[in-house]
Amino acid sequence: MIMSLGMTYGWNLRSRALALALLCAAAAAQQPAPPGIDRLSFAAKRFPQPVRVGDLIHRTVLEPVESRRILGHVEQVIRLDGGPAIVMTLGGFLGFGTHKISVPLDAMVLLGTELEVLDFTPQQLENFPIYQGAGTSLGSEEIVHMGLAHPSH
Repeated sequence: MIMSLGMTYGWNLRSRALALALLCAAAAAQQPAPPGIDRLSFAAKRFPQPVRVGDLIHRTVLEPVESRRILGHVEQVIRLDGGPAIVMTLGGFLGFGTHKISVPLDAMVLLGTELEVLDFTPQQLENFPIYQGAGTSLGSEEIVHMGLAHPSH
C-alpha cells in the first residue's frame, strides 16, 4: 500500500512537471519569429512533436487571434528545398474561389485538431504564389515535427 502511494505521488510530480513544461512551451509558441531570427531556430522552441502526415490532411488552418477565423484546409504535405511545407487552400467562400498555397511547416503549430499559422498574416498569405505542384509529396505514414500551441484567447 505504501509503495503504491509513493508511486502515485511520484507520477503526480512528473505529470505536473510535464504540464508546466508544456505550458511554458505553448506560451513561447504564440509569438511569430522576432526580426533578425530565422524561423527554423524560433520554431525549434515551440516544443516540436512528431506527427503522422496523414493526420494533418483536411485539418482546418486558423488565424491565431481570438476570432480564430478559418483561413483554409490542409490539402497535402510536401518537401521543398527549404524543408517540409503544408499545401493548403486559401480564400474563397464555401469552397468556391479558393486557391492553393504552400506554407513552410515551421510557420504553423498544432492547436488540438487544428493548425494555426503564426509567422504570416492573412494578408501576407494572400500574396503567396499559387501552388503549382512543386516539391515532393510526403506519404501519409511519414513523420514530420510540428510545434504545439494553446488557444490565442
